[in-house]
Amino acid sequence: MTPVITIGIVNYNYGKFIAKAIDSVLAQKISYSYELLIADDASTDNSREIINKYIEKYPEKIRPVFNESNSGPVTCAWKLISNSKGKYIAWLDADDYWTYENKLQEQIDFLESHPEYTGCFHDADIINENEDISYSQSLGNFRYYSQFNSYNSDFNPWDLLDRNILPTAALVFRNRDFSDFFRTYNLYLHSFSWAFQLEIIKGGKFRYFNQCWSAYLDHTGGLSKKLSSESFSLNNIKILKRLKKDSFYRRYRNLIWKSIAHEYDCIVYKEGRIKTKYAFKSQCSYFRVWWWTAWYYKLDFLKKLFS
Repeated sequence: MTPVITIGIVNYNYGKFIAKAIDSVLAQKISYSYELLIADDASTDNSREIINKYIEKYPEKIRPVFNESNSGPVTCAWKLISNSKGKYIAWLDADDYWTYENKLQEQIDFLESHPEYTGCFHDADIINENEDISYSQSLGNFRYYSQFNSYNSDFNPWDLLDRNILPTAALVFRNRDFSDFFRTYNLYLHSFSWAFQLEIIKGGKFRYFNQCWSAYLDHTGGLSKKLSSESFSLNNIKILKRLKKDSFYRRYRNLIWKSIAHEYDCIVYKEGRIKTKYAFKSQCSYFRVWWWTAWYYKLDFLKKLFS
């Protein structure tokens, strides 16, 4: 029987956490059929031993996608997507987990009755390895994602362009052909989830549920903790510049340049000094915001004039 939803877990050396992620999936109370794909990227710890025990216990629910050599999270993500049989897809990193047993039921119910939405997501708690929700490694005293992101009930592509971060474990989205995206994506893995979410939301919108139904584990071993903020911003800029050539996003070029300017602003002042190169690029980006906004107003005026 074809599952209604495919759930994917991406893992590399997260043997310390993966059991909790899998248990949170198996604990879901859901009337829809589902499959659980677990992609392990040639882990060198005890991850596969743990995964295989779950496969032996739940062979009808769990399918492994094992890499024999380490290929990186983007390749793992593509393997999950290309092997997904469900009408919908949800995934989570192996160090995250779901905290609400009716999460999938409520999200799929919504998408089944609202075809105009390409996906839906919710808020997430931020905790550390000691399960302390009041402290995190890198996100200060933030306790959940909506404290440092702006979510509307109807979350549109232009909201995502503004670098609002969605919890990876929160999103349930419609399965479709994503092969072109993965075939052409040639950037670093920094902010890959954001880049893929920008692809998913095209032509529609997300619904936001103002509830914390998952947990993001903020720990020193996380992939994002190994990268500098400057590296993140520079790669975010590459993702945004890539969108200028996209047939859907190029209509939002003023918003793209606005987001690029904000990314440059994040790295202008570092180590007690102003980085002149980035300050200049920031100002040039703001000029492009003005230019494209004026151009769109001009086009709108001409359309009304000759209509």
